[in-house]
Amino acid sequence: MEWKFSLGQRIRTGAALLVVFLLVLATNMMDSNHFRIVQSNLTTIYEDRLLAKDYLYKISRQIQAKRELIQRSDIEQWSDLNTALNDSIQILNDRFASTQLTENEALVFESLKRNIRSLREYELKLQRNDPLNTELTTSGSERYFTAVYDDLDALFKIQLEESDKVISNANRAIDTSNLISRIEIGVLIAIGLLIQLLVFMRPLK
Repeated sequence: MEWKFSLGQRIRTGAALLVVFLLVLATNMMDSNHFRIVQSNLTTIYEDRLLAKDYLYKISRQIQAKRELIQRSDIEQWSDLNTALNDSIQILNDRFASTQLTENEALVFESLKRNIRSLREYELKLQRNDPLNTELTTSGSERYFTAVYDDLDALFKIQLEESDKVISNANRAIDTSNLISRIEIGVLIAIGLLIQLLVFMRPLK
């Protein structure tokens, strides 16, 4: 059986096939872009949120250790242990600073560093008291610890908020990709039916 196409049928069929090709190409490019967005968001959640939260947790543990150390008022062990804790906190601060910070997060982090410096200055004053004054160490240091904990709580809250934003952004990219895929399938079916119509439609005489 010999198939004969009129010039008009050939042009319309070629145009339909070209549309299919361009549609598939555009969809693949958009899918690739959405994949990069999701991949970037997953990296952001791990490097800038999960790791950052871990650094904050470790800082809070070190601060709590300093607080307990002061409350015990053990002058013989206090100086060396406190120096080690300060060094550990500085390392964690540097690691946290290397993550991607939002504008608000950077402001709170600067406040945290200032309050930690104030706490250290107070600790130096305590070291010059021998023996340590119990009233001075337990009550006077509390306002410094409270300020540090307030900043840490604010940073923990920011981690949760920013993680939610990143996850929502990734979900939007996935939803958009799924929607485009469904539209592509519908258009391909429509074009397939159109090509069938063009193939079997007899040219007008």
